[in-house]
Amino acid sequence: MKLSISKNVHLVEPGDFEPTDHWYPRVLNSNIHPLVAYFLNLSHDQMVERYHRLHPSSDASAIKEILQYQPQYFRWAGTDLMHVTNHEGNRKLAVIETNSCPSGQKSMPLLDLNVEQGGYRRLIEKTFKPMVDAHKEEGRLAVIYDKNPMENIGYAATIADVFGENVLLAKFEKEDQDPPAKFVDGKLFIRNEKEEWTEIRAAFRYVTQEPWNRLPKGSKTLLLNPIEACLAGGRNKEVASRAYDSFNEKFADKGIGIFTPKTFTNVPYQELEKYFDLLGGSMVIKVPDSNAGQGVYTVINPTELDYTMSKISPDDLYLVQQLIHSNYSKGLDSSQAWYHVGTIPDNKGRSYAFDLRLMMHATEEGLRPLAVYSRRSGHPLNQELSENMNSWEVYGTNLSIKGEDGWTYADERLMLFDIRNFGQLGLGIDELIKGFVQSAMAVFAIDQNAIKTFGDKVANL
Repeated sequence: MKLSISKNVHLVEPGDFEPTDHWYPRVLNSNIHPLVAYFLNLSHDQMVERYHRLHPSSDASAIKEILQYQPQYFRWAGTDLMHVTNHEGNRKLAVIETNSCPSGQKSMPLLDLNVEQGGYRRLIEKTFKPMVDAHKEEGRLAVIYDKNPMENIGYAATIADVFGENVLLAKFEKEDQDPPAKFVDGKLFIRNEKEEWTEIRAAFRYVTQEPWNRLPKGSKTLLLNPIEACLAGGRNKEVASRAYDSFNEKFADKGIGIFTPKTFTNVPYQELEKYFDLLGGSMVIKVPDSNAGQGVYTVINPTELDYTMSKISPDDLYLVQQLIHSNYSKGLDSSQAWYHVGTIPDNKGRSYAFDLRLMMHATEEGLRPLAVYSRRSGHPLNQELSENMNSWEVYGTNLSIKGEDGWTYADERLMLFDIRNFGQLGLGIDELIKGFVQSAMAVFAIDQNAIKTFGDKVANL
C-alpha cells in the first residue's frame, strides 16, 4: 500500500497484496481441516438433501429456495451461532446475531493454496465484480472503512488486482469532522491524489460504527452492502429479531425456522428487573444497534443486574434474551433451558463456550459459505467464577477490545478451523451444514425485510 495521498486516504495499486499483512500470523502457517474444506465445496443439492435427512419434517424445496436466493440488499453477511443442547441432548446451532460488515478473512486458512488471496478474492470475484459490471457507472473504485485495516487493505488490494486499476482506500470515521469521503445527491466522492473530490462508481463498505450517520439510503453509488441491509436487521438486533419472527411465521408449514434464544424486544429500562425474574434469574441484555461485543451484558445474579443497569441509559429500549447456560441445572425449566455444548475438554478437563462466525456471500448460484472460524470464552464453563469476575468471562466470546488507542483483538482465544484446532470444537459436517442453513435463513429474512421496508432495489435503480 502506498503512502497516504490525502488525509486518511491511501492509493492501492495492482500487485500491492501482501499475505503477511492480511492474516493473523498463525493463520498463515495453518492448513484448513479436510472436513471444513469438504463442507465449503458441497453443492446446494448436497446440503439440501442432507439437511432434509437431518430434519425429516422439513420441506426440501423450501430449503433450496433459501440457499439459491439472490439478495437485493444483503449480499455479504456474517452470522454468529452457538452450539447448544437441551435436557434431552437435542443439539442445535442457535443464531445469536447477523452482521452486515463481517470480519473473518484474517482468521480463515486458505481453501486453495494456489490462490494466495483466498476468501478475499472469492468475495470480490464472485460477488462484488458482477455487481460492479452490471452497474455501468462512471468513476473510480474505493474501499471505505472505520476499523479492521488488516482486512480492508486486503480487500482494496484484491479489488485492484481483480479490476486491474488503482483503488482509493478511505478511512470514514463517525467522529471525523473533516472526513475524506462524502455523499452528494446519493453519489460517493473521495479526495484523490490532487486533494480533489473524485466520483466513485462502486465501493466496498466496512463502515460499522453507526453507519447511518454517514451513509444515505438509496445510494446512487453501488455499495456492498448498502445501508438498507443494516437498517433492516444487519446492524440492529431488535429489527433482526422481528425479521426472524416474520420468517418463522411464513415458513412454519414448511418445517423450517430460524432458531434463536427466547427474545424480547423494546424492553424499557424500568422493566429489566421483571424480565430477570421472568427468565429465572439470568438473561442477556443487548443495546440493539451495538456491535463487536460492545453493549452486550450477561446477567446471572442481582449484583450483575445492578452493575449492568448502572452502565446503560434509563432512556433507551433494550433487547433481552434468554441466557444459554453453562451447565445442566435441575433448577431451570427443562422445557425451555439451553446449554452450551462447549469445546472438547482439554487435558485439565476445561470446556469453554464458543461461537461460530460463518461468513457467506451471494453468488450467481445463490448463497455460499465463504469463511468460518470460532472464538472461545476466557473462563471455562465447568469451573466456578471467582468473586472478582463477572459472567461475561464465561459467556463472552467476542475478540474485539475497544481501548483508548482504538481496537485490539484477543486473538489467543481464536479457534481456527484448521488441522490443529478444529477437532477441539466437537463439530462435524452436519453441524456446519445446519449452521449454514440457519445463517442463510437469517440473511433471507433480513433481505426480505429490507425489500418490504425500502422497496424493490431493482425498481429503484
